[in-house]
Amino acid sequence: MVSYTLTSIACLALGAAAVPLNIADLVGGNGGNGHVSLQLNIDLGQDAFAANRFGGGDLFHFTSTHSIHALPENVVNDTTPTGGLAGASGIFNFGINSHANMICYNITLHNFQGEFESPADTATHIHEAAVGKSGPPRIAFPNPEPINEDASIRNSAGCLKGPFLTGVIMEEKDTGEGFHVSQIEANPAAFMTDTHSSLALPGAVRGQLA
Repeated sequence: MVSYTLTSIACLALGAAAVPLNIADLVGGNGGNGHVSLQLNIDLGQDAFAANRFGGGDLFHFTSTHSIHALPENVVNDTTPTGGLAGASGIFNFGINSHANMICYNITLHNFQGEFESPADTATHIHEAAVGKSGPPRIAFPNPEPINEDASIRNSAGCLKGPFLTGVIMEEKDTGEGFHVSQIEANPAAFMTDTHSSLALPGAVRGQLA
């Protein structure tokens, strides 16, 4: 368990479009004279979201949480199974605050190989797609990075706040444009999460949110 006290909330630039809240930036050398002290507990294991709460308003109160085991055998190209990236797996934890149109994430990949590759801004996403079908990305997350220089285990954790952009253009607009996280809560089975590799372009691993 890692615990940080944030002495200033001026760095929480929640008005920015889909900008990760970088915990390292908040606690390192950028202290201010803010009058609110907030306590954040981050568990880099897979139980993080149940315990994380901010006392300062509604910011880190989650209206729903989702934990997804993503596997290569779930990957499809359109409706055709591809087999994904053999031997890889992932745990995707999400905490949603639909009041703030915000999603927090703790993503861990095991045995990812190749390079992250996707037409989107990143290769790690939530797509609007039912089981066994492909669909457009709605949220793009930072790609997980090696932990302790061990490329076999990669992690990415943080928060994104709408409006969202993915970098993928369909029908002359970004596939994240106008998306709201409440749409996930309304029908989680209509959404899946995945990451893409240069060795498995349709997807390395995939898991349905419900």
